[in-house]
Amino acid sequence: MEIGSIIRSRRAARGFTQEQVAQALGVTATAVSKWERNASLPEITLLPALARLLGTDLNDLLAFQQEMTREEVSAFLDTLHRTAGEGGLAAAFALAKEQRKQFPRCGLLALNTALTLEGLAALAGVPLDTEDAQWVRALYRQAAESADSAVAAQARAMLFSQALEAGAVDQAEEWLQNLPPQPLYDKSSMQARLALARKDWAKAGEQWEGNLLHQIGQVQSTLLSLMDLAAQEGRREDIAPLADAACTLTHCFGLWPYETWSVRLQQALLTEDVEGGLTALEGLLDTLDRPWVLGPLFRRLGRRETASLTAQLRPAILRELTDPDNSTYDLLRDSPRFRALVEKADPC
Repeated sequence: MEIGSIIRSRRAARGFTQEQVAQALGVTATAVSKWERNASLPEITLLPALARLLGTDLNDLLAFQQEMTREEVSAFLDTLHRTAGEGGLAAAFALAKEQRKQFPRCGLLALNTALTLEGLAALAGVPLDTEDAQWVRALYRQAAESADSAVAAQARAMLFSQALEAGAVDQAEEWLQNLPPQPLYDKSSMQARLALARKDWAKAGEQWEGNLLHQIGQVQSTLLSLMDLAAQEGRREDIAPLADAACTLTHCFGLWPYETWSVRLQQALLTEDVEGGLTALEGLLDTLDRPWVLGPLFRRLGRRETASLTAQLRPAILRELTDPDNSTYDLLRDSPRFRALVEKADPC
């Protein structure tokens, strides 16, 4: 909302005419009319008095408290992705900082900007410098204080994870204690039920299929965590059945085979199975060249476009495989087959 619209709406809410506002400020009614039409702006010395007259403050008057809608945030994030693709991470940060200046109190924007910038940095394989990392953390902290409980909870969850990864266990516990308990309702399922009641079959089906994909992802993530735990506790015999269960999910629900090969690669690394790891890596890299078509259980979600995802995944995977400081793949690196796979997958 531009300042003219704010002045007009606040004036109408207070029951003032343009003439009354003009008289109170010592200007002409024509000047007030021009302000409201954005044909001109009030002099800076008039702003405090104008804000008091309209029963507001300068932040609101200058649109500093203006929130962005979810649709506007989503559109901005698309622009942020394009900017990063065309101008790099530095250009994306510059754009994000300019947007925050316009909406400095929007928690939804702060949260999603932080998530997006961290994701872009991870995909680019570029660690954030100290200044950028602190700026992103400030976004999370701002979002953590948002009046939107969902935004605040997600931001606090991210701050918990960051503190835990940094070894700040006490700080992580503090963020965890600030998280609300899980709600007893499932909003997405309720939305699907509402769509069903309105006989909007397509929307209800798409919502439930999306819920199913999310739940499968949660189960797979839990199984992978249990595999890691089994390895740390020296229970290698438990790793295979856990991996089998995760792969069965992918097969039964017709999901992207990349997920299966990723599980098998982790299984091989945890059990120090070189041949199994190389076979899984070959399968994983091969899936990057194949389109992903969801199975018949997801008719409404339809065909998933993987070209852009593959374009981001491939360089990220190759950086991990070739990074000498990443010890994850040390088990495989001495094999000529490993080097051949990496060379084949690298389009350069």
